[in-house]
Amino acid sequence: MSKSDGQFQSAGRARPVTLAVAAVAALGLLLAACGGGGGNGNGNGGGEFTLRVSFANETEAEATLQLNDGTAQTVESCKGGVFTFDMPATDWILTVNGETAIDSLEYQPNELDQDVAAQLWLNEDGTVELQSFSPGSNITAPAALTICL
Repeated sequence: MSKSDGQFQSAGRARPVTLAVAAVAALGLLLAACGGGGGNGNGNGGGEFTLRVSFANETEAEATLQLNDGTAQTVESCKGGVFTFDMPATDWILTVNGETAIDSLEYQPNELDQDVAAQLWLNEDGTVELQSFSPGSNITAPAALTICL
């Protein structure tokens, strides 16, 4: 750049600072497009968290697990398994046969801002027992030999 009569004129080459700012802006756009920014992890700018439920049905009838108004998962009598649900960004309720088994409002937000593993047991009399609810994703299916003894 040269100064002529109090005004600057471009010498035809980009300034290093301008290139650096453009590079940082481009990197920011790329990270935002790929979900690399901050966020609460519930599909709003971050990764999605998962609720994994180990469930055993000790009743003589089929049972259903359902998160909010999502697709119901059916579990045969005297069977069990691990069921995976995407945790919603807002409050949620997991039901067993239409009855509340886990309500997100009973937990602190920091307890839900991560993957969660839970163990549920539908007892022979139809009552639901929440045996555990903890952060993480490692959970195993209930042992088939212990269901409907």
